[in-house]
Amino acid sequence: MGPKPTPNHALSLTPTEKTELATTLELLTRLYVRNVNQHRRSHWFSSLVAFRKQLGLLLGEIEAATEGIKSLKGKKAQEAKEEGEMKVTERLGFWDEVCHGWYLTFTQLLAAGQFAVLGLVLMAAVARVCKLVGITEFYQDFASEDMKEVLQVMEKGEAVIERI
Repeated sequence: MGPKPTPNHALSLTPTEKTELATTLELLTRLYVRNVNQHRRSHWFSSLVAFRKQLGLLLGEIEAATEGIKSLKGKKAQEAKEEGEMKVTERLGFWDEVCHGWYLTFTQLLAAGQFAVLGLVLMAAVARVCKLVGITEFYQDFASEDMKEVLQVMEKGEAVIERI
């Protein structure tokens, strides 16, 4: 893994992005309620439960951190900001480890065929939330550097497969 995600991106979300996260949480809640009886013993359903719970906790922490800073002044505001950043950093660090598992679980649901649409929706939700909170930034930069290296090798006329 790369460096842990920082809370800067998550704490500086625009109101539209916060609304999008809340809407995704509402979607996950509706999927949970709709499917709990039929799929509660399925492997993928535990990933849905964990993703839904973690998104709710993250939204609460982001809201508490940003609202706590606005309502306090001076030294207490700084302490609240640091505490909020610490909580969000820990949450995003945990997410960086488990969001790949959620995504892979939902790809298996997609591959199974019977519930492909549900799997596609859940995969898109994980990808969008990770993009909004800044987890995928490092990986995009990393992939960009790899692509630049491949393009440079191709310009020199060397075989790309030999280098990889």
